[in-house]
Amino acid sequence: MMRLRHVVSALAMVALAGSLASAQAAGGQRGTPPPEPKNLQVLPKTMTTAQVLPIMRNFAAALGTNCGYCHVWTGPGLPTNDYAADTKPTKLVARAMMKMANEVNTTLAAAIQKPAADITRVQCMTCHRGAAIPTLPPPAAPAAPAGAPAGGGR
Repeated sequence: MMRLRHVVSALAMVALAGSLASAQAAGGQRGTPPPEPKNLQVLPKTMTTAQVLPIMRNFAAALGTNCGYCHVWTGPGLPTNDYAADTKPTKLVARAMMKMANEVNTTLAAAIQKPAADITRVQCMTCHRGAAIPTLPPPAAPAAPAGAPAGGGR
């Protein structure tokens, strides 16, 4: 259970970091520091903005999006940004996906009984690969029957 919490925490940090990255960059430009995180539900509630920003940056990169995809975001450093609001469905989906990835990673680690460091972890990039809505790769070409000549034999 502790491993699941750590995984969920890490994934949530990646998601929140991307969203807050713009706020931090803008805050540095305007002299206003970004607000401390509020309404953390998957990531540990004790996380700071400095801890959350890298996680959010990773989420943003994995999905090819910016803060406004999941958060109420009106512009860099603006006081009208509301990262805590749960009004966008995409934020709720992100939380569910973070929990799912954590569960997959925890279940897999327990099932194959390998040290955590030796396991390739499921992350946002695993499926999204830079797209907000992941697409399946094209189906593989069917394998040639055993003994068939290469190239179709024609």
